[in-house]
Amino acid sequence: MNIKNNVKRCIETVMSCVIAVGAFGGAVSMSNTHDVHAEDSEKTYKIMCMGDSITHGYIDSNNGYRKYLCYYLQQNNISYDMVGAENNWTNEATYDWNGTTITYDPAHCGYSGYAIQKYNGREGLYETLFNNNNLIASNDPDIMILQIGTNDLLDARLNVTENMGDITSQTTALQRLEGLVDEIITNMDATDMLFLASVPDIDAEIRSDWLGAYGWITGVDTNNKIELQAKVDEYVNTYNAGVKALVDKKKSEGVNIGFADVNGVVDMKSGLYDGVHPNETGYNAMGKLWGDTIKNYLDGMGTVETTTTETTTTTTETSTISSTTTTDTITKTTETSTTSDTTTTDTTKTTTETSTTSDTTTTDTTTTITTTTETTITTDINKYLGDLNWDNKVNMSDCVLMRKYLVGAVNIYNINYNNADMDENGRINIFDASCLLEVLINKNN
Repeated sequence: MNIKNNVKRCIETVMSCVIAVGAFGGAVSMSNTHDVHAEDSEKTYKIMCMGDSITHGYIDSNNGYRKYLCYYLQQNNISYDMVGAENNWTNEATYDWNGTTITYDPAHCGYSGYAIQKYNGREGLYETLFNNNNLIASNDPDIMILQIGTNDLLDARLNVTENMGDITSQTTALQRLEGLVDEIITNMDATDMLFLASVPDIDAEIRSDWLGAYGWITGVDTNNKIELQAKVDEYVNTYNAGVKALVDKKKSEGVNIGFADVNGVVDMKSGLYDGVHPNETGYNAMGKLWGDTIKNYLDGMGTVETTTTETTTTTTETSTISSTTTTDTITKTTETSTTSDTTTTDTTKTTTETSTTSDTTTTDTTTTITTTTETTITTDINKYLGDLNWDNKVNMSDCVLMRKYLVGAVNIYNINYNNADMDENGRINIFDASCLLEVLINKNN
C-alpha cells in the first residue's frame, strides 16, 4: 500500500471514531486526557482509614495495619496525610518493627466493637461518620479505605433483619453495608476514591466464646467446633462475596471504587492474634496490600514494559567468474534484552572467505536476505494492548469503553489506563480510539 493510501486510511479511521464517539451522545471532549504522573507526582494524598477494631488497632493500641501502610507508602515515595477523628493530635508516631523504626501518621476513623450500622448491643460506623459531624466532609479525604463487618459476623447478623430506625430498608449486613457506602459516595468529590475490603476469617476453635449468637440464630451446636467453624466460614465467605459484588455494582454505575482482598492475605492460623484480630504478621500483610493497592491506583493501573527482539539477518552472495569461485558469507546477529531500565546490545560479525579453482567460466549471482522483527508488549496488569476492561480480550466492548471514557461517561479509574494508551504517549485521546478501531478492523479482516 502506498503512502497516499496509508494517509487516506488513517484519516478515514479517525473520522469513523469521531462519528462513533459522537453517536454516544455528545461531542468529543479532550478534558479526560489525563497524565497521572505528570499531574499528581507532587500531590499529598489525604487518606482516611475507616472501620472497627481491626482498623483502630487491637494489639497494645499500636494502630494495627495503618503503621505498615504508612511505611509502604514511604517506600513507594507517595506523599500522604492520614486523616480522621481519632488520634489526630499528631502527624508523627513511631513503632519499632524488626529492627526498623517506623514513623507513621496515626489519625483514623476506626472504632473498636462497632458494626456497620447501629443495632441492639452495637454502635454503628454509619452513625459515627454522619449523624453528629459529617466526618467525610470535615476531613475531605482523597482516598478512603473501608473495612467493616467483622462484628456483624461475630453476632451472626448476616441475614438477620434489624430495626434500623430511619433506615428501615437496610436490614441484612450487606444491605446495611450498601447504605453506608451510598452515604459515603454522596459525600465524595468527583476525584475521590473509595476502597472496600473483605474481612479476615474467624477462628471458631479459638474464639467460640464470642460466637454464642450462632447457637440461637442459626441453630448450630456451638460446642461442636467443626460444625460451628463450617457455619462461620459460610457467613464470612458469603459476606466477602457480597462486598466484591457491591464494588462491581457501584463501579458499573461509574463510581470511583475498588476492592482489596484482605481475607486473601491474612491466614486464619498464622495471621491472627486471638482468632479474630490480626497479629503483627497479619497487620504487616494488610499494610503491604493497601500500600500496593494505593500505588497501583495512583500509577493508573500498572506500568508497561516493551521488549523488542531483532532476529538474525543473513546475506549470502555467490559469484563464479572465469576459473575462480568466491563465496563470501556475512552473518550479523543482534540480540537485545530489556531488564528494568537497562538495555544491552551485543553484536557479533563473522566473515568467512573461501576460494576454489575451477575450469568453468560462468557468472552466477544469488542474493538471499531474510529479516524478521518481533515485538512483544506486556503490562503488570494485562498483556493485551487495547484491552480496557481487563477481560484478556481486545474486542468491540473495549472500543465502547474507550468511547465512554472520551465523552466523560466513565472516568480514568474504570479503564486499564496503560492498555488504553495505544500510542504510548502518556495521554488518552481520539487518536488512541482511532488506533484501537484500526486494530479491530485488521483483526476482523
